[in-house]
Amino acid sequence: MTYDQIIAQLQKKQFAPIYFLMGDEPFYIDEISNFIEENAMQEEQRDFNQVLVYGKETDADEVIALAKEFPFGTEKRVVIVKEAKELKNVERLVKYAENPAQTTIVVVCYKYATLRATQLKAAEKNSVIFRSEKMKDYNLSKWILSHVDKYQFKMQPAVAELLAENIGVDLSRIDNELKKLTIFLPPNSEITADIIEKHIGISKEYNVFELKDALAARKIDKAYKIVHYLCQNIKQTPNVQTVNALSSFYLQLLAYNLSDKSIEAKAKVFGSNAFIQKINVGHAQNHSVLELQKIIGILREYDAKTKGVESNLPDEELLKELVYKITH
Repeated sequence: MTYDQIIAQLQKKQFAPIYFLMGDEPFYIDEISNFIEENAMQEEQRDFNQVLVYGKETDADEVIALAKEFPFGTEKRVVIVKEAKELKNVERLVKYAENPAQTTIVVVCYKYATLRATQLKAAEKNSVIFRSEKMKDYNLSKWILSHVDKYQFKMQPAVAELLAENIGVDLSRIDNELKKLTIFLPPNSEITADIIEKHIGISKEYNVFELKDALAARKIDKAYKIVHYLCQNIKQTPNVQTVNALSSFYLQLLAYNLSDKSIEAKAKVFGSNAFIQKINVGHAQNHSVLELQKIIGILREYDAKTKGVESNLPDEELLKELVYKITH
């Protein structure tokens, strides 16, 4: 089932006896688990009927025993298993799913892993199975634009791109930053670059998004000014994040230049946002295939150096070196 389908059922109080929430994107796993934790029963009923356990501190037999206990003063019990990847004898929990107790909701949070295909087949009859896939870089700004609706905000594509480039694919952090803005902004407010700078701490002038644009437009002086700012704030925007963003960007430009440059190819490479498409097509046209390949090679070299491979230079010096090589 998809995330939206599961949430729609939960909002109607249609609970399955067991949920297997798996995959590499923890945000949606947490969202579903938290929704059940907060809405399956009244707050005053939770002390006796809602249990939270951790996989590394328990085993499947204990979870099953908890699931078979009868609820007290309510129709359902809830048993939530966090860090289920560490759960011992998980195959017994899969066996339990073939004939689960109808008076208990079991939520198994299996982050950064999945059950085997044979286990899923055995469990699927009475379970809700959700696979949470990691967000792709090129879909992140689009996701942000849709996600601001959750908090009744508005946002322009350029601002979404600013957040995407400077935070990266960390949906939980982006969600937390938007949630914090509800303290300062009334409903239906537009989140601008000024608001991002003031409340989230991402400079509207000196950030990874602007660095990418300056490099692609060959604005060397501007690129160096941005690098100087990033070096002074290296903990806020670590090199790993900057190199990943630049690598993804130049790989997109190369993919577009190697494509047939059709409308379909443009959407496939740069996403459906017309604003982003227009900017990036211009940048792609400003570079030859050979030039892009050389830059990508430089970025791969510095990706390794940033992770400590054959380099002991401070992060600030590595970033300066990287940008110098790209611009020369």
